[in-house]
Amino acid sequence: MNIKNKMIVDEYKKEKTIYMQLEEAVSSTLNNIIKDSGIPVTNIEHRVKSEKSLKGKLYKNGDYYQRLSDLTDILGARIICYFGDDVDRIGKLIEEAFDIDWQHSSDKRALIKADTFGYLSLHYTCKLPSDSGYSQELCSKRFEIQIRTILQHAWAAIEHDLGYKSQFGIPRTIRRYFARLAGLLEIADDEFVRTRDSISTYVEETREKIINDNAGDVHIDIISLNEYMMRNKKMRAFLKQLSDIENSEICDIDPESYITLLNWLKIETIGQLQEMFERNKELAFKIASDTLKGTELDILSSNIALRFLCRAELITSEYTEKQAAEFISLAIKSKDRAVSQAKNLFEKYGNK
Repeated sequence: MNIKNKMIVDEYKKEKTIYMQLEEAVSSTLNNIIKDSGIPVTNIEHRVKSEKSLKGKLYKNGDYYQRLSDLTDILGARIICYFGDDVDRIGKLIEEAFDIDWQHSSDKRALIKADTFGYLSLHYTCKLPSDSGYSQELCSKRFEIQIRTILQHAWAAIEHDLGYKSQFGIPRTIRRYFARLAGLLEIADDEFVRTRDSISTYVEETREKIINDNAGDVHIDIISLNEYMMRNKKMRAFLKQLSDIENSEICDIDPESYITLLNWLKIETIGQLQEMFERNKELAFKIASDTLKGTELDILSSNIALRFLCRAELITSEYTEKQAAEFISLAIKSKDRAVSQAKNLFEKYGNK
């Protein structure tokens, strides 16, 4: 190691504690802005470069650096998110929260050539703002922040493991493999965004139909059933009736487990579910009242409404006791208990 690089390493040893303090400040800021934004991320990573890593970098690229402050990645942070457009949203937050060294920042996604393999991230070189409340010593230090999707991160990890960071010197066939893989991951990132947006649109459209009582032809799935249980006025009123039996509180939970049960009953649309509700609500309430009265339950799952409506449907639609046992066994798994509950149901309500 030459004298210049040794001086840089010595400077690093003296200032490492400062960089560790800076790491805490940057980590706190990043976690706060991400939490406040509501943007889902899979991880926020950060590290102070080790002495061994610094020496390795100086050995390879030492001619580029005259002093420690020339290295902008002594402290590095990385935010890994799920969706491609969230990279840009998080980037805007970074630009608002820190002072950006634009000369050393880059959107590496836009820099890659069309005929070159690669899959890169948004990269900022930053400082803490001078008015952030931290010491001038901390605010004078530069650090790097990368923002990637989880697929971009997977690409970078695999690329690093294979040891290829450049297309130069790589056989043409292998370059083609890299290009195809990078293209597939880019397409996957785009499709994840489109899928998320399609789901969001479907939720909004379904919610509006249910609120306006115009969801008769909507197929029952986890989204439509959940929206029905949450938004349908008649269902909410029925849940209130059930909660009043023992002055219980209704806890809204995911009704996904009832999709299979409703399908068994040939209830496949919201319209059919609403018809089932109308023809069974009185009997369902009676079964619920007989079952819940005296239990002193403080909390009831919102799925309790579907439970008693389905039990009533077994009676009103003239299923046999054997069929009822088969249906109940889908929910409780114990055949003996299912047979016992079906027998009890038909003895109490079968001839009503």
